[in-house]
Amino acid sequence: MAIKMETRNQVPIRIVEDKVLRFSKGERISHWVHAISFFVLLFTGLGVLSTFFQPAMTILGGIHVARVIHRISALFFVVVVGLMFFIGNPRYHWRWIKFVFNFTKSDWQHVSAFPKEFFGGHGAYPEQEKYNGGEKINSLITIFGTVFITLSGIVMWWAPFFPVGLVRWAYPVHDLSMFLMTAAAIGHIYLGLLHPDSKAAMSGMLNGYVSKEFARAHHSAWYNRLKEEQKKSIKS
Repeated sequence: MAIKMETRNQVPIRIVEDKVLRFSKGERISHWVHAISFFVLLFTGLGVLSTFFQPAMTILGGIHVARVIHRISALFFVVVVGLMFFIGNPRYHWRWIKFVFNFTKSDWQHVSAFPKEFFGGHGAYPEQEKYNGGEKINSLITIFGTVFITLSGIVMWWAPFFPVGLVRWAYPVHDLSMFLMTAAAIGHIYLGLLHPDSKAAMSGMLNGYVSKEFARAHHSAWYNRLKEEQKKSIKS
């Protein structure tokens, strides 16, 4: 049964029954537009990068079509996601930026304990906020990777308007940034779909909600803060 977010005095009620709203509709749209366009860019980019992958481009109609799709996907990758910082649920996007650039002691403790959990154990973590240390690192890779891919892509796309030396540097920067983001994406997919402890987070990117049990276990500082904010909003 779908859960509708209620509001009281314009304050969102994020804890409803046994569910906690973790991601707004705008956040989920950004995530999936970014993810889908990223993998389209990766697939078409491999064909552009090497002749070894060009036979696979026949699925799209050939390498020339793949190049066009690559550029169209780049616009979605940059422009559509960028617009979500100004339309839809922009405050949640700006909060995300604020969170991921603010590393706390508990975040570093999470990062140091995380390898154990990544390989099937259970790390001893202090209380975590909405984004834990590992998620913040993944977000930073996404942010800086997107910036470098975008800037180098612009130089490559309009190469005649830039110095030759800058164009030469743009190619390895573009490729290395994509490889780094691909490695991060593989880990992200593993944790979201296969890892026994963290795969419960996937529902947050599908319908917005995670279970109270998951919120308390993995993001207790955030969950407790939401409870207090909700209590105050209901009383007022």
